[in-house]
Amino acid sequence: MKPRRRRGRLWLSSVLALLAVGFMVIMALTGKLSETRQLVKFEARGVLSVLPEQVRQVELRLGAHTATFVRTPKGAWTRSGSQEAVSDELSSHLNEAVLFMHTSGPVRVMQRDEYSGTPLQEFGLDQPRCTVILSDGGRILLEASFGAYNPQDLLQYMQLKNRDNLYLMSRFVGQAWEHLGEHLSDEPSTP
Repeated sequence: MKPRRRRGRLWLSSVLALLAVGFMVIMALTGKLSETRQLVKFEARGVLSVLPEQVRQVELRLGAHTATFVRTPKGAWTRSGSQEAVSDELSSHLNEAVLFMHTSGPVRVMQRDEYSGTPLQEFGLDQPRCTVILSDGGRILLEASFGAYNPQDLLQYMQLKNRDNLYLMSRFVGQAWEHLGEHLSDEPSTP
């Protein structure tokens, strides 16, 4: 009985080894792993429909302060009217904030009829916390105003210029822009 069991294990080991070799041959011939149906393909669902690299200019308004940043052909950010690149930290924050606008979709979209009886001040949008204007250097791609946080402090109201809907965004999206204000005191201000 023992020799039979060994032959069975040997046979099973041989079959598994052949399957493994076959899989490696298929990978070598196709140049890729087979796609797994369990993995979900990432899809950007943000309010900025173009790729972040296409944003060439950012105008940021925080209260009474306005700063304009321009992306050079090499990808570095400068202050408008300056040839000197901003700090690496500020550049990183700018890139991150633009990326969030492309990748982070609204948690909820409120249609006009849902909020029509409520004044914009209830959403903090009569005097937004910050406004950002993204352009490709020739045309405006997106203008967004960030207002108050929702009662649970997890989401933030956002309004896009020339659109009727209000958006509830994850709080980190607006905070990325507001965080840039902390770095503006270190940079020369826009006249």
